[in-house]
Amino acid sequence: MLRKQREREIASVDMESVRRAVARIIESERFDDWLVEMPDHVLVEVAAPLEMLQFQHYLMPPKDRYLVRSARVVWDAVADLLADCPSDLAAEFASLGASLKDRSMVSHGQG
Repeated sequence: MLRKQREREIASVDMESVRRAVARIIESERFDDWLVEMPDHVLVEVAAPLEMLQFQHYLMPPKDRYLVRSARVVWDAVADLLADCPSDLAAEFASLGASLKDRSMVSHGQG
């Protein structure tokens, strides 16, 4: 049952949008700087999820369901902490969150 739910979650997002948002974070020239600039309380919440996201980003062959799951874990960890992040990183995290919205909700103006 849980697997079917996860499959529906993956089907509901635009994978290209998720991949682009993840790449902008993980491949950023500022990635290491962001880790240093992040306040400790944000780093504690997001370090492990970011590591998991980075692993899934570079995994070959890619596994969409794991990338989406990792992206959701990162977003859940940081969604309430955006104001405490460096502004450029906060924008990238917000973009990641937007990419995870259900396509049907967005197309119907609910997102």
